[in-house]
Amino acid sequence: MAKVVSLESLKNQKAAKRGFREWQRRFKTMPILDEQTKWSDLPDELILFLAEDDEDSRPIIHDLLMGSLGLGSGYDFESLPPEQLLPLLDIYFIIIDQVRFECMRRLGWVNEIPLGDKPIIGLIRDSKPGLPSTLTDTPMPTPKHPAYPEYCLLKEMEKMAFIRRTIPEAVKQFQEKMKSYGKR
Repeated sequence: MAKVVSLESLKNQKAAKRGFREWQRRFKTMPILDEQTKWSDLPDELILFLAEDDEDSRPIIHDLLMGSLGLGSGYDFESLPPEQLLPLLDIYFIIIDQVRFECMRRLGWVNEIPLGDKPIIGLIRDSKPGLPSTLTDTPMPTPKHPAYPEYCLLKEMEKMAFIRRTIPEAVKQFQEKMKSYGKR
C-alpha cells in the first residue's frame, strides 16, 4: 500500500533542502537541518553568528530566504527588482528578530519567543506581505531581563519598541556568554 504524503510536507522538505544547502556546506559540524528545524535546535555559535547581522551572516540568511522560496541563490538577493525585494525584506527582518529573540531566550531574558515553536522553513514559507501581527509580536521579558522593572512601568504600545531597543545589549551579552564558555 502506498504511503500518503502531504503535498505541503514535500514542498517544505524541498524548501529546507534548498534553503539550508549553504548552511550545511559552510557549517560542516552542524546537525542535519530539515523542514522541522526550529531556532531552538540550532547551536549557540550559529545563533550568535546570525544575530550579529553583519556582512558575513547576511548572505547566509539571504540564501536561506531565496532557497526556501525557490528564488535562487542568496547572492542574487540585493539585485532583485524592488517588487520582489521589498516583501523579502519584511521576511528578512522577521528572521533577524526571531534569531535575536532566541538569544534573549537563551540568556533567560524571555521564556518564549512568538512563533518560536514553528519550524524555520514554515515561518519563511508562510510569511506574506502585509505581515500579520503575530509575526511582528515581541516576547515578554522575564524578571532576569536587566531592564525588567522599567518594562513593567511601560504602556502596552511602548513594550514592543522597548524589547527591540534591548536587542543590541542581548547580542552583546550573548557574545560575552559564548566567550566565557570558550566557544568564540
